[in-house]
Amino acid sequence: MADQVSAIPRCRRVHGLWKIPTGIVGPSRRSSMRKILLSGMVVAVVVMASGCGASPLAESGAAPRVAAIMTGEDTDNGFAQAGADAVKTLTAEGVVAGKTQDGVDVTKAKTYLRQYADSGVDLVIAWGLDLQESVREVASEYPGTKFLGTGGEPDLRKATANVEMWTYDTGQFGYLLGYIAGLTQLSPVAIVDGPQEPFLESQWHGFDQGLKAANPRVTLLSPIYTGDFNDPEKARQATQQQVTAGARLIASNAQGYAPGVAAAAHRAKIATVGISKNASAEAPAVNVAQVKLDMVPIFRAVFARLKSGVFGNQGTTSTIANRSLVVTDVNRVEAAPATPADLVQQATGLADRLASGQVNIVPWSR
Repeated sequence: MADQVSAIPRCRRVHGLWKIPTGIVGPSRRSSMRKILLSGMVVAVVVMASGCGASPLAESGAAPRVAAIMTGEDTDNGFAQAGADAVKTLTAEGVVAGKTQDGVDVTKAKTYLRQYADSGVDLVIAWGLDLQESVREVASEYPGTKFLGTGGEPDLRKATANVEMWTYDTGQFGYLLGYIAGLTQLSPVAIVDGPQEPFLESQWHGFDQGLKAANPRVTLLSPIYTGDFNDPEKARQATQQQVTAGARLIASNAQGYAPGVAAAAHRAKIATVGISKNASAEAPAVNVAQVKLDMVPIFRAVFARLKSGVFGNQGTTSTIANRSLVVTDVNRVEAAPATPADLVQQATGLADRLASGQVNIVPWSR
């Protein structure tokens, strides 16, 4: 297979393992969440045999080789990093042999996917809603190659013999984050986010329900969508606007704009939820907790199906039950003095109830 990969024309080595066609990886280094769905990431898994499915790989015991390529940065503390970290973790465990490359030009996606299919790629994961068209087109051209696409819940039904689909439970994600925000007893609460996409509106609809389940008397201000996942200055201005409206806590996401949210919250001496503690120097001082994607269990299952030859014709949803939506970065902050000491235990208890179906989340609709 090393010969097959080396045969791709005009290649350069990425992190010492894979050779990637020059001209495919562009200078763009977006860190957006099309991301929780809209940043583009591609993971290519190459097995040691071609034309015979995954069975020869299973018989050989060889680990699939993985290259993770994304348009965002693999240090964005958001969607791109969730995928990159999963590949790195599974590589360290010996489940796969892989490296990651960020900053891919999404406009080159079809060319890139075809290059890997031609070179013996067994599975290509197009990690982003903006890659759906590319995946469908290339998958139809290469019926012997497996693909994993991403999208919303309706897209799960688009799975075929060589295409699986992935999404995440936006309602659970939002409800859990909202419940944590409600436990702080801070009010009013305000939302600052990037583009006003349906999956984000669904998340914040779930957030509203979780927030009021934990604090029925809370006031939730109208959300502000800046239209940009990557611009901290726009997020800083939006956060300041919410502060002026009276917000005591800002709910947001772990995106490229997060440093702007943290900076404005820190200046106003208010709290946040949803951003990463690593977003900026100010973030640990203001952020109470984060709900994030853990793609390790999802990728582990995908690679297992690939290796055993049963990949295809199904969709996968990241949920609390399958341990790919997790509470992390729980932190005591000065601006949220009423946050209960047992916040982790209460959040864990809610997660268990959500996973078992004891808590009903009303779905979002337009």
